[in-house]
Amino acid sequence: MKVNNTIVISIGQAGNQIGASFWKTLCQEHGIDPLTGQTAQGQEPRGNWSSFFSRLGDGSSGSYVPRAIMVDLEPSVIDNIKSTTGSLLNPANLISRTEGAGGNYAVGYFGAGREVLPEAMARVNAEVEKCDNVGGIIILHAIGGGTGSGFGALLIESIKESYPEFPVLSCAVLPSPQVSSVVTEPYNTVFALNALRRTADACLIFDNEALFELAHRKWSIESPTVDDLNLLITEALAGLTASMRFSGFLTVEISLREMLTNLVPQPSLHFLMCAFAPLTPPDRSKFEELGLEDMIQSLFDNESVFAECSPMEGRFLSTAVLYRGVMDDKPQADAALAAMRDKLPLTYWIPTAFKIGYVEQPGISHRKSMVLLANNTEVARVLDRICHNFDKLWQRKAFANWYLNEGMSDDQISSLRASAQELIQSYQVAEESGAKAKSQDASTPSVRSPSAPFASDVAVGDSAHRSGTSISLKDIVDRGKN
Repeated sequence: MKVNNTIVISIGQAGNQIGASFWKTLCQEHGIDPLTGQTAQGQEPRGNWSSFFSRLGDGSSGSYVPRAIMVDLEPSVIDNIKSTTGSLLNPANLISRTEGAGGNYAVGYFGAGREVLPEAMARVNAEVEKCDNVGGIIILHAIGGGTGSGFGALLIESIKESYPEFPVLSCAVLPSPQVSSVVTEPYNTVFALNALRRTADACLIFDNEALFELAHRKWSIESPTVDDLNLLITEALAGLTASMRFSGFLTVEISLREMLTNLVPQPSLHFLMCAFAPLTPPDRSKFEELGLEDMIQSLFDNESVFAECSPMEGRFLSTAVLYRGVMDDKPQADAALAAMRDKLPLTYWIPTAFKIGYVEQPGISHRKSMVLLANNTEVARVLDRICHNFDKLWQRKAFANWYLNEGMSDDQISSLRASAQELIQSYQVAEESGAKAKSQDASTPSVRSPSAPFASDVAVGDSAHRSGTSISLKDIVDRGKN
């Protein structure tokens, strides 16, 4: 069976900083030198290395190159990555310009982003050609910045236009005033949400508001920095991709497509949140190991999720728990997770939406760890907070001139805000319908029978069933020209 090859694209300052941390961690887990791409004594890397790396050369002198593309409209972060990663990364895949997006979505989407798009897509095409079996594309970006939001949206649209069959997972960092560097972040985020809603197959959110509090409370850091928050994100991403990079229980590899298929019950409901356990500081992890039941309890704690909301007060549309580490604990983990499942506010019309994956290979910092991926209706609270901040700016047209001067119009901006509201309402409707007594809908068949396999009835890539109310930014622009 062919290994699924996954391409990772980092966009903007935050996306590339996370990308650099992510690839360093993956190299360590696979036994690859993060500066040369080589292995000790020319040995084969651990696990399914070809899922995230391509091989350059033969024999003991061969090296392993991340399937990575990094793009930024200003040079500082890319230049730093070039100077600190040795010969690990393909220099042709490190793309930057000189002026940046100035914290403006419109520059990333309409202006400088259009100029860099052909080069970025050429590198995407080159990476696709190197793959034997493309399993999906992961995008790392912060949607509060101009490049991460504007160019991120533009590139995702271009990728789905060229490769509609490839599942695309956006890992999007949402802004927080506590770690804000751009006053226009609410604008950029709302504008980007339209493209993520309409084009991406799924969007995994990392809410800086929640990450800041986690680093402060769990890691006892008085004033967490961006690097601290990025380390939390890296822990989660390494756990999330472990099932793609190492053989799991019964040697089953869980591909990105399979994972997303199980987490997205309807194409319009594809915004996910995550949690990681144990949340002990990496430098203390071997001294403070959590018991399995405590770890699971922590995983589902409202204060542990990487989004500023309370999942236990919403409805879980779908849930996946990915365990990695000591397999002796598997029977105990099965029992504890089964007990936890009975406590969760699940959606009655998806009765089997609780999946578990096991990977024997532990992470770098923890002998055993877990990642929770959840499609939960409480994501509407996170999005509503962003929209509320947007409204406070837009009511006074504060900083609006920066977008209007780049060619956007009042009508376009209002339409994009309306699209974000439709997304919020779709989750509110799902929460209300999921809370109804099952007896009220006894005549309607379940989405899946209890004996259904590890796959959803709705294919993630089925764009024909996407929400008919989503607004294409291209359509809005074309409409404005008429």
